[in-house]
Amino acid sequence: MKRLIFFVGVYDTLDLFTYELKREFELLGYETMVFDVRDMAQGLKDLAVFASRPVKAVITFNNLGFNMELQPGQNVWEQLSIPCINILMDHPYCYKDALDHAPANAVVLCTDRNHMRYLGRFYPNIPMIGYLPHAGKELSQTKRPIAERSIDVLYAGNLSRSFAGNITPDLSKYTTFDAEELCKKVCRDLIAHPFKTTEQSIEEALTACELDLSDDELKDLIAELHFVDLYVVSHFRERTVQSLAEHGIPVQIYGAGWEKCSWIHLPNVSYGGKIPAEEVVVKMQDAKIVLSTMTWFKDGTHDRVFNGMLQGAVALTDTSGYMKEEFCGFQEEGSSREDRRELVFFELEKIKTLPLQVEELLSAPKAAQQIADRGYAKAKQFHTWRARALELEKDLLMQL
Repeated sequence: MKRLIFFVGVYDTLDLFTYELKREFELLGYETMVFDVRDMAQGLKDLAVFASRPVKAVITFNNLGFNMELQPGQNVWEQLSIPCINILMDHPYCYKDALDHAPANAVVLCTDRNHMRYLGRFYPNIPMIGYLPHAGKELSQTKRPIAERSIDVLYAGNLSRSFAGNITPDLSKYTTFDAEELCKKVCRDLIAHPFKTTEQSIEEALTACELDLSDDELKDLIAELHFVDLYVVSHFRERTVQSLAEHGIPVQIYGAGWEKCSWIHLPNVSYGGKIPAEEVVVKMQDAKIVLSTMTWFKDGTHDRVFNGMLQGAVALTDTSGYMKEEFCGFQEEGSSREDRRELVFFELEKIKTLPLQVEELLSAPKAAQQIADRGYAKAKQFHTWRARALELEKDLLMQL
């Protein structure tokens, strides 16, 4: 019964992940079907044929097809007795409604261990939860040496500050407390203490207001107010890149929203707008340093880091609990450049030191190459989609 169903059709990044995972499972001997939601009629026809024989599981990202119904009130995966594995690339509070109505045979996997704990607390209706880190894609085994690459620093990611306004609820509906002031307090708290999670800060702010909510009430409120983390993420994302730009370091940026930054027209800044996810990975092949900031994942990963490593670049990223456990990223005091680092970490609290870290890497291509080589070897062994397919098969699919 090595047969799997995958969903695509909304976001190019998630489609990239899906097709990589699909390919790896096929190499492991699985028969697969792709349901493209852009053509529901054809997808349903294909599903009817494919599901006429036993299927091990559905694998999807960010709830695509997760709550699908052919008859009102009846989840199709429950009807077909096919477990649905839903891999969340964002925090669960972004998807409250979908998770509230999860199929009874759902498996929800998170790319941050804090998110897994959040699910365990607020979603007892979900029978199985777990942790699955991001993965990266290697385009070519031939790597251009760091010294011969033309992009000094590459950053690819959206500046989502403007989007936050689109998901901000009507805060005046909260009459027992000043919701607008609470959100401002949470923003200030997270900027001052960037090691905190958004849900932690919201709960602490509510406690300070002497508001005692049940877990169900708290879950609803956190989902409503989670837009604050978009402002905080954008704040640190801009500060990170701006610190390099204003220091005169050449930076190449891709993603939406950066055109509104006052410094974007500096002569050392090249801004290419939003480009397809696959093209971002191509650009990384010519980058000396791939800069990353976590999407407020304090105990998880981001695919930018692994993609950068697998293209032979030096990955430079802020930290998380998981990343510090998994990688040697700090240069110990008194050590030489020829240490054991596999990437380079920086702390959000110490962004002012980031330009010096970058200048050190750019001025020492031999040392940078050694870091890149160690990073590539680590990512190649443990953080590819092949590795994730093997993890899913061993730890999950063989148990279903």
